[in-house]
Amino acid sequence: MTLNTRFELRNKLGEGAMSEVFAAFDRNLQRPVAIKILKGFDRGGIYEEMRQRFLVDARAAARITHPNVVTVYDAGHFGAGIAIVMELAKDTLRKMLSRTPQLPPDTVGNITAQIGDGLKCLHGMGIVHRDIKPSNILLAAAGVPKIGDFGLAHLPASDLTRSGTVIGTPKYMSPEQAQGQDVDYRTDIFSLGVVVFEMLTGRTPFGFPAAEDHELLSRIISDPTPKPSQLNPAVAAGFDVIVARALAKNPLDRYQDAGEMAAALRNYKTIT
Repeated sequence: MTLNTRFELRNKLGEGAMSEVFAAFDRNLQRPVAIKILKGFDRGGIYEEMRQRFLVDARAAARITHPNVVTVYDAGHFGAGIAIVMELAKDTLRKMLSRTPQLPPDTVGNITAQIGDGLKCLHGMGIVHRDIKPSNILLAAAGVPKIGDFGLAHLPASDLTRSGTVIGTPKYMSPEQAQGQDVDYRTDIFSLGVVVFEMLTGRTPFGFPAAEDHELLSRIISDPTPKPSQLNPAVAAGFDVIVARALAKNPLDRYQDAGEMAAALRNYKTIT
């Protein structure tokens, strides 16, 4: 299906290693949308793998109906490449943090609890996102957070993600992910814990001072997790407890359900 005649591209919203995202307009349904377009690569094996990952993104998201997961409307050819059409969200958590590096505790609890709700839905469908980070958390109308970008998602029947391959964003990787081991839903819980830490303190727990990726991954695997309150004394004790559990090195010591973590985030003031 060609999308060129139906959708009118407008301004660019952002870009990553694989794709560019534009605000666009759906001429048929007369509504604003976002279109993610796969960047041009040299044709061959690399392009084909990227194209398959791109389609994994669309297929994973299209299976889900949840208020905290981005809605995919369509996918098809756009120009010489392929594109995914989805709901428009002009802001991301990354942009919010660039404006306000440390967010109020209630805002942190509210946003991350909703992301936990979205993860519970994904995990219930057998989907491990594997790249939870602020730039993949979209902020829709009224600031509702939505999980986006499923390009690294591990689906039950997918062979695009293999044991022994380190895939993801280093600052937000779990120890098992950093070692190229098999991962399950608990790797997303670890990544969400990193996001909580960053929202409270303005930095990630293992990314300061800045380091090469190999050193950063070594810290994630071996270094003890700092408490958010060590960097921001205003942080409530409940967040220290939540972060410590979410960022446990052993997946068995973490929250075993994203819904359980979401409940803790909503009740952080009562946790000691």
